Amino acid sequence: MTTDITKQGDMDIGIEMSDLMMIMMMVMMASLLLPLAQQSQAQTTALQAQAYSGQEDPRTIHATNVLSWINLIYDYPFRPWVSAYFINDADSPSAVEIGINYPDDRFTMNPGETVTVTRTGAEERIKAIYFICRPGLNATVRVTGVY
Repeated sequence: MTTDITKQGDMDIGIEMSDLMMIMMMVMMASLLLPLAQQSQAQTTALQAQAYSGQEDPRTIHATNVLSWINLIYDYPFRPWVSAYFINDADSPSAVEIGINYPDDRFTMNPGETVTVTRTGAEERIKAIYFICRPGLNATVRVTGVY
């Protein structure tokens, strides 16, 4: 013969139907807010890509047949440029190849030529600039970046 120590209703957890509905609604709201938070983060990134302080950073580069570069993230100014204005000095003896962010994606500047690269509104700004000349030649390039 067995006897029950507790009555059948005493072991109930005590959650009423209205409490259970409230918990379910909170779970649903949390699952709906996650995509909104991701969208908000994407909009913030896009706004930061378009904002800049307007500070100029002039530099003079002496390019040779050895690949050289400026890393704007790990060196001064420790932030990417929004635009860059390049001048291959007219007294430079040769053309120079310049790569923006990637050393293999280059364009050529002849002596006396100027080029403006603008990344206003782009997701990827100018983080690094690569310079190289043909073997045995060199060039002097003046570049003014804006961040």
